[in-house]
Formats: sequence, structure tokens, C-alpha cells
Amino acid sequence: MTIEELLHKYDLKNTGCRKFILSELLKSETALSESELKGNSDLFDRVTFYRTLKTLEERGIIHKIVLNDNSVKYALSSDHHAEDHLHSHFHCEKCDEVLCLRGKTRFDAELPQGFIMNDVYVVIEGLCAGCVVHP
Repeated sequence: MTIEELLHKYDLKNTGCRKFILSELLKSETALSESELKGNSDLFDRVTFYRTLKTLEERGIIHKIVLNDNSVKYALSSDHHAEDHLHSHFHCEKCDEVLCLRGKTRFDAELPQGFIMNDVYVVIEGLCAGCVVHP
């Protein structure tokens, strides 16, 4: 699916900032922070950039990953599996990469009677294969 088709599917206008953010996330195999997404680009003012991130997140096109140090990274959401919104993430403590672990880990929580679960945030901390091989 192209970026234009994705935006159309979620009934969003095809703006330069939306296309830029989605393009950067599509190119990356890992989640990206706001500064990694923006890079050295001064194409968009700060307000436009943050509003765009918020809109894409609210529509479910991207999701936010909050790390243990409270830093935030963003990744594309999968629209292929409805249950994938509940998935874990792996954070490499050395290279700082964050990966979505779709289908690889599941966490079942027994909630007290009457409680309703909306979301689960799990971040597994460790070293990625590249950092283990090249310490």
C-alpha cells in the first residue's frame, strides 16, 4: 500500500508532513524518535510536525512506544492483524533501536472483576543481535 492509499484509507488529506513522516517510518526497520524522524529537515515547523504525529497516532496509523527513560519512539501500526495492537517491543540498551515484536510474545493479565483492559505497554530491555556480536 502506498502512502497516498494509506492516507486515503484513513480519510486524511495528503499533506507534505504526513507523507514525510510515513515515508521515514516506512524506510526504517526500527521505531524512530521525533528527532530521528525529523532529522536535519527544516521543512515543517514544530507545531505542524507534532500535530501531524498526534493525528497519525489518533487514527491508528502509527503507535507510540514509551521507553523506560520516558523517551518516545514511533512505529507504523500493522493493519493486517486486529490483535496486533497488543504487542511488545524490544529496546536495545546499547544502540537504542526499538523493534515491534508482533506475534512473538504475549502477556495475559488477570484483571479484577469489572476491570476493562484498553492497552498493554511492554518493553523488553536487552541487547540486539548486532550489539551482542559487536560489543
